[in-house]
Amino acid sequence: MPSVSAHAAVTLAAHVEHVFGVMGNGNAYFLDALARQTAATFTAVRHESGAVVAADAYHRSSGRLAAATTTYGAGFTNTLTALAEAVQAHVPLVLVVGDEPTSGPRPWDVDQIAMASAVGARTYTVGRTDAAATTLIAVEHALTYRVPTVLAIPYDVATLDAGPVPDVPAPRLPDPLAPRGPFAEASVRDVAAALASARRPLLL
Repeated sequence: MPSVSAHAAVTLAAHVEHVFGVMGNGNAYFLDALARQTAATFTAVRHESGAVVAADAYHRSSGRLAAATTTYGAGFTNTLTALAEAVQAHVPLVLVVGDEPTSGPRPWDVDQIAMASAVGARTYTVGRTDAAATTLIAVEHALTYRVPTVLAIPYDVATLDAGPVPDVPAPRLPDPLAPRGPFAEASVRDVAAALASARRPLLL
């Protein structure tokens, strides 16, 4: 039967075409499911920071949701500089990582949720019964707020049987904000007219 990692891989692959990353034992089952059960393309890179940078560049060149993956511990900490840059640039990106077991941290684990939060990225942690739903929530968060979002797979749940993968719905996103009231509408018209008539526009 499909594992927790497979639920995360299949659900994420319904919304992304490419995943960049470095394989380790924390994300190996996720990558195995991605290769065997989805049409998404995995591109291996040499360093975890490069995985996030490649995903960031993919979004900037395509405008699509980006995805990267690494293992836990030091593999995760290697992403932090690139993750911080992607947060500041408002890049919608899902970073799938291994994480400490639900029983608690091992000597080589770090507080990944706190580290991600410190650079402005929220973490969603999958469980045995909610991996697909949690993955979809991470996708929605990344797209809604245009920010990197971490999807963590605890080490001791990665291979647990999670049953059939449910159908993957489209993300629920809020309606685009529109100017309200005559003043706001007039301001938008004035800005648009100024840009249209400018010979050398400069936006700050």
